[in-house]
Amino acid sequence: MEVPEPGELPRVQELCDVSDPFRADEAADELFVAAMREINAWHALRNPLYGALWKEAGAPDTDRVGRIAELPYIHVNLFKRHALTSIADDAVALRLTSSGTGGEKTEIGFDAWSIGAAQRMDAWTMKALGLIDVERPANYLVLGYEPDPRLTMGAAHGLNELCDFAPVAAVRHALRNTGDGHEFDPMGCVDALLEFAAREEPVRIVGFPALLHTVLERMGTMGVPPLHLPEGSVVLTGGGWKSHADRAIGRVEFREGIERRLGIPGERIRDCYGSVEHCLPYIECAAHHFHVPVWARCVVRDVRDLEPVGYGDVGYLQFVSPFITALPAHSVLMADLGTLRPPGDCGIATPWFEVHGRAGVRRNRTCAVAAAELLEVR
Repeated sequence: MEVPEPGELPRVQELCDVSDPFRADEAADELFVAAMREINAWHALRNPLYGALWKEAGAPDTDRVGRIAELPYIHVNLFKRHALTSIADDAVALRLTSSGTGGEKTEIGFDAWSIGAAQRMDAWTMKALGLIDVERPANYLVLGYEPDPRLTMGAAHGLNELCDFAPVAAVRHALRNTGDGHEFDPMGCVDALLEFAAREEPVRIVGFPALLHTVLERMGTMGVPPLHLPEGSVVLTGGGWKSHADRAIGRVEFREGIERRLGIPGERIRDCYGSVEHCLPYIECAAHHFHVPVWARCVVRDVRDLEPVGYGDVGYLQFVSPFITALPAHSVLMADLGTLRPPGDCGIATPWFEVHGRAGVRRNRTCAVAAAELLEVR
């Protein structure tokens, strides 16, 4: 696929054509810097807000990767209040929202390049992490929304795309489409797991962790004995516990519960991180590290003065990536607290980050919030 203006974005094209998500070398750093130079100019020219930020910052030159933190950034909450686009309406190929009901809602129009580039990166990352199986059909339990042409939530779109990484034998959804919205069907999920456990195909469970936790609790309440899902089964969760934080459990305890109830080993239980505003996929490796791929860089900023901090310090997560041409989310400060770590002993050469949760006491409404509230319908 090709960038919107090849003459303006040749290095963006080159970087986004790199198929190894965890490449880490000097040439990759130089390519990333050159691509960021192009995308900064792109948004400064096409988006008045980013253009003003760029001018006020003195149009900083990203001549090396160590200066990425000097670039102006936009806080993720601003996208929830303003339509910050860098493309014309007729260039919009897909509109996605961060939640489907009330509250603060991000609605973003993506051009074909931005959404297509993200999908390619997702596929390359899944392949590198050993999470694609093109040979064996799988039975899917999607802990998310059953498709509806009226549904534009980014999470619903992303979760159903996760059904593309192994041929579909059967699929069940936890949030059933009633024609007038969606309802959580925990009994249907338990029935699906019992059915899938009796079949030969591996099972792929994808979706919101709060929904999976509730299904596992329901199995215990019903006295359902532990299952042993077929070899090759995998769990891919995404989104936090949000409005059900009082019921949240630790990541290790969560994985142990899945292993105990479903027989899926811990290294096959992975979490995913992302947002509709910055739709580049971050997926845990087998050691449960969120590695920063070649197409992005991560900065952590102090919660008091927003100055960059080093490895091991807690602060606001900021993600920088030149692939997004649709809106100036190429440098976005998240509302989540995290810690950046150097490459570890897992064999992947890029840094990785931990997510500690959302900062502040005022809750932003996200897809996971909307989904978790449906847990009350039980």
